[in-house]
Amino acid sequence: MAHMEARELIKSMTGFGQGEAVDARYSVQVEVKSVNHRYLDLFFRIPKQYSQLEDTIRTVITGRLARGRVEVMLSVEEFGDQERSVQINNALFRGYLQALRTIQSELESAEPIQLSDVLSLPGLLEVDEPPLDWDNLQGLVSQAANQALDGLEAMRAAEGRRLHADLEEKVLQVEKLREDVAQIAPQVISDYKQRLRERLGELIDGTTLTEERFLGEVALFADRCSIDEELVRLASHIQQFKDTLRSEDSVGRKLDFLIQEMNREVNTIGSKANNVHISGSVVNMKSELEKIREQVQNIE
Repeated sequence: MAHMEARELIKSMTGFGQGEAVDARYSVQVEVKSVNHRYLDLFFRIPKQYSQLEDTIRTVITGRLARGRVEVMLSVEEFGDQERSVQINNALFRGYLQALRTIQSELESAEPIQLSDVLSLPGLLEVDEPPLDWDNLQGLVSQAANQALDGLEAMRAAEGRRLHADLEEKVLQVEKLREDVAQIAPQVISDYKQRLRERLGELIDGTTLTEERFLGEVALFADRCSIDEELVRLASHIQQFKDTLRSEDSVGRKLDFLIQEMNREVNTIGSKANNVHISGSVVNMKSELEKIREQVQNIE
């Protein structure tokens, strides 16, 4: 049962959600969608008159998400017939009227200036919108945003479960390949020493090189080719990776770091080990690690 609970922990960074909150005066809709990003990057599409609601949505999102590029769209519908007053910009009206009379004079036109000609000019009529109920709007926006994030997080969690199963399978493959290399490694050095001993007679024949000195050089070379430390560190990184998959924190960046460290050890093993079987396992490990790295990029 504990294992099944662990599978619920990691989350993808890809998801979508929408929410709505309504009262007697407003209907508020919030949509959120997220994709991969190294950090939490928020992008808002909010009507200008409601721009101050951005902080409310930002607070909700940063309290629930750790990573991803999140795009937010807010729409607000106002109900009821709110009384609006219309004012005339008198200074602008006089300016327009003077300009029209000047044009009329220069054209020597006797055509009268019509009221419709003046009223159609931009900015002449100013509409006083009723004040917005910001406290009420903030509550509705917070409610709608949380509802949208519920949907987004449910999608991210479902994708996270799929990623978790896939990553467990792939890291198990890396672990098996590492065990194969660990079993072969001691025999590689033993075989190498044995081949050199068999050739020892002809190699030192006619030289001043003693057998003791030669075997010392062989031991030094064998030490340089030893991959014991790399195998131990690789095993440690694999275990840390498996443990991190069960963490309740945001783990994407840590998993990415561990993949880099595993790649480093595998590359060193490949460069030091002088064996065709180990080289084949190294190629396969690097292939699996690259697949894991690609999947990890989508984990929060």
